[in-house]
Amino acid sequence: MATIEQRRKTDRERRERWRKRKLSEGNKQIQIMITGEAQKVLKLEKERSGEPFVQIINRAIMNIGKAHPSISEKTATRPSISEKTASRPDKSAKAMAPSRIPDKTAAHAPEQLSLFMESKN
Repeated sequence: MATIEQRRKTDRERRERWRKRKLSEGNKQIQIMITGEAQKVLKLEKERSGEPFVQIINRAIMNIGKAHPSISEKTATRPSISEKTASRPDKSAKAMAPSRIPDKTAAHAPEQLSLFMESKN
């Protein structure tokens, strides 16, 4: 039977081989801290699905990407400022359409609904 030191050494070597293989497959290792509430949700999902944490987290992140297709558009390569201005040299900053600024004083949908419900009483 292997001694504890031999076991630790083989475990360390196994983890290192696994890490190198995953990195060569294009994975990226990160370290995060999550809240206690997030831990509970993660644990419940692991018990429900039987999947390891890494698969649950990857699935959750990919679902965010599917729900918000603009995320991939935002991270796509964009032309530099000089390329943008070179394509429109005749337009001044004043001639460009103004950017849309949300009205921060407007009530959000739940607040509007509660105002509507209160006004009926």
